[in-house]
Amino acid sequence: RFSFSCLEISSSSSCTSTFSPAAVMMLKLIKSMVKAITRPIRYLIFSYLRYLVGFPSLTGTEHGDNYVTVIIDDYLTKFGMEDDLYDATLAYLSYKTKVDLVKIYVNKYELDDIYQGVELKWRFFVENKNTGNKQSFELRFDEEHRDLVFDSYLPFLKSKAKEKRVLQMHTYSHCSDTWEIKSLHHHSTFETIVMKEELKRGLIADLDRFMGKEDFYKKVGRHWMRYYLLHGPPGTGKTSLVAAMAKHLSLDVYKLTLPLGLKTYFDPRMLITRAKNNSILLVDDIDGSLEGSNMALSQLLDCLGRFWSNGKARVVIFKTNNKESLDPTSLRCMNMKIDMGHCCFEGFKTLASNHLGLSHDNDCPHPLYPDIKRLIDGRAVTPGQVAEELMKSLDVDMALQGLVRTLEMKTLISSKIDEDDKRLVK
Repeated sequence: RFSFSCLEISSSSSCTSTFSPAAVMMLKLIKSMVKAITRPIRYLIFSYLRYLVGFPSLTGTEHGDNYVTVIIDDYLTKFGMEDDLYDATLAYLSYKTKVDLVKIYVNKYELDDIYQGVELKWRFFVENKNTGNKQSFELRFDEEHRDLVFDSYLPFLKSKAKEKRVLQMHTYSHCSDTWEIKSLHHHSTFETIVMKEELKRGLIADLDRFMGKEDFYKKVGRHWMRYYLLHGPPGTGKTSLVAAMAKHLSLDVYKLTLPLGLKTYFDPRMLITRAKNNSILLVDDIDGSLEGSNMALSQLLDCLGRFWSNGKARVVIFKTNNKESLDPTSLRCMNMKIDMGHCCFEGFKTLASNHLGLSHDNDCPHPLYPDIKRLIDGRAVTPGQVAEELMKSLDVDMALQGLVRTLEMKTLISSKIDEDDKRLVK
């Protein structure tokens, strides 16, 4: 009923328990069988494991009262094991307290919860947060409520966490060799993203089709993985699209930047096996023109196909500003290539709706729309540049007039360049 990282200990003990590699291997073996084991037998198993690795006793006594202390940490994720109870606890308590616990940097944070009239005391510990070290929760309650906690409260916590869960962005640090975590609070969704409507609908359909084909991948014996390449100049919305995809699939994102130097140590197998199941791996700003990055990309692609897929859905997203610089071999691995391109009139209307509150459905809700349509279509202007202009004023008229002036200036510059090119040809 609970994760193998959930350890009951005596609060009177000063012991901090960790798993040895041998114990972790044993946990992996037992985890595959535990669903079919009744709870009394589980207690015997945990007692034996505690005996092997020196865990303290299940319960303790303080001032004559029996109590249980449960430690929930993310230790097992370092070994590639799913630790859903830790993630659920983090999400549930963050929602309960309206505090983003991912951003808490104090050594100890205390909070209380009430469940069916029973008082439950929580403490959140952070050890060397800046270097990505251990984080853990401590749950404390009276011994008489043990069955209620394990049979009812923890399942309730998990169900609530699924409803209120905040997606997380895990960014890999080459310096500390850890995934550093923060909440994914990006505003973009598929409703607000600037994309050609046909391309957007096609991508959503592709994602949904992929996520629903678990039985197919098992049947044919193939890895349940899909590769997407997002390409286009800076400011075309690649990062926003990643956030929209993560929210649509309700998956956490693991962001990896490839090392550029040939001499940089890079072990993709170790780092990707520490990414949890059903997640998105974002390989950021790949540039095949750099030899070190190109080699690292080749290593990563080879490793993904051999080690990362274990029967769970894996979405891999690659971002680049210049698709032409990539190795053709790498391009052939991509299942779907998405050209973000420049901002068209439809994209402008989405941005005007997002930033100025103008209706997206009406073809001409403002007198300047015809001018903007004439100036923006076919013009090399990114959604980021359009959004920057629209944010310069809260007044709708002033914001749109500023955009028109910018587009007119770009048109003049473009015409001047074309004229100069023609003279050179002559």
